[in-house]
Amino acid sequence: MRRQLGLLVTLTTILIGMLGFVVKVQKTEATGPIHIRPDGSVDPPTTNITSRDNVTYTFTNNIYDSIVVERDNVIVDGNGYALQGSGSGDGFSLSHTNNVTIKNTNIEGFYMGIYLNSAWHNVISRNNITNNVHSGIYLHSSSDNTIYRNNLTNNFYALWFYSSSQNTVSVNRIVNNKDGVFLDSSFNNTISENNISDNQRRGVILLSCFNNTVSGNRIINNTNFGVRLYQSGNNTISTNNLTHNIYGAWFFLSANNRFYHNNFMDNTQQVYIEWTGDDNFWDNGVEGNYWSNYTGVDQNHDGISDTAHVIYANNADNYPLMGMFSSFNTPIGYYVNVVSNSTLEDFEYFETNSTIKIHVSGEEGIGFCRISIPHVLMNVSGISIIIDDGLTPVLYYNYTLYDNGTHRWIYFSYPHSTHEIDIIPEFPSLVIPPLFMTTTLLAVIIYRRKHSM
Repeated sequence: MRRQLGLLVTLTTILIGMLGFVVKVQKTEATGPIHIRPDGSVDPPTTNITSRDNVTYTFTNNIYDSIVVERDNVIVDGNGYALQGSGSGDGFSLSHTNNVTIKNTNIEGFYMGIYLNSAWHNVISRNNITNNVHSGIYLHSSSDNTIYRNNLTNNFYALWFYSSSQNTVSVNRIVNNKDGVFLDSSFNNTISENNISDNQRRGVILLSCFNNTVSGNRIINNTNFGVRLYQSGNNTISTNNLTHNIYGAWFFLSANNRFYHNNFMDNTQQVYIEWTGDDNFWDNGVEGNYWSNYTGVDQNHDGISDTAHVIYANNADNYPLMGMFSSFNTPIGYYVNVVSNSTLEDFEYFETNSTIKIHVSGEEGIGFCRISIPHVLMNVSGISIIIDDGLTPVLYYNYTLYDNGTHRWIYFSYPHSTHEIDIIPEFPSLVIPPLFMTTTLLAVIIYRRKHSM
């Protein structure tokens, strides 16, 4: 019995010692904010950040403190490690700092994950920014910054801009936060190609904001609002998928905003305008938006409803789309826009012969495509549509639907099924004889060389 009691006392002593060691190690990790000083030094010195040139600072282990960057023109590479907080302070703090890149860091558990104050030309890229009490990223009076390819989840505000301008937010995953993107008293910012989904209140909020662009985003399944505008004007909201939100777009004291090329699909209420004086624009003068709850008629075969879609008093989409809007980039940086009631897949543009290939599918009825093609991609006198190598007929076509000097619009329809569609340029007849002569001359040269050997 005494032997067992002695063994128990010994084990208890060892466990207490181990716990004390763990606590001691954790305390040594948390020594206060780490500063990257203007002269390039790290203060206090730590082996968890290394730099050979005072330009690139690389994590070598997890860090349990805030980092204050005071030096311009540097890169802080988290190298996949964590910057871990305990509910207060800022993960990274940049004040009056320029040309700093923060990348590859798991930033978690601070009051604000990244805080920029009067900071310019900084890049925030490929970070996981999660579980921060107030903001994932907060910009105050900061301009010309780029926030790119980050994962922002479980923050209160994923992104909050106050009095900040000309910043770009693109290709980020902004999911499961309280709010997605909140612009407050900010202007000339671009929010593009982000996944802004499953946030508990709002996807994108514009409060007292002007001249911002929100484009090409997936704004899906946010509990209250897809896009909310409050006392905001002259903003452009285009080419977004606004789907499965309670309100697709909600307005209060907000006028002269322009919405076009958006897909409003299956929101509980597509648009809500609280103030009757809020007059906004719902098309770009040529094309408007796709509305899943609007059934228009297109008797003139152009992919646009023959009648306007009245949303509220003094708010009407004059050119509602008869199919969903899609935009495809090409290898040389020009976009081809497609309105179609088919499912579109495998868009390809071949620069060598200026042709486009698309695969479409649909279950029944008549499918159509209305396509806007930049002249620089296919600037020829005519266009041909070939479906399934000519085996499927084109039911109706108009290859000179509209031209604004830089783009040509075409329209064609087909029986719905799964099809491969080739859009092929027809060269002017004056070009054909020289091409024929050149081909013939090459054939003669090759023939003579073969027979002279």
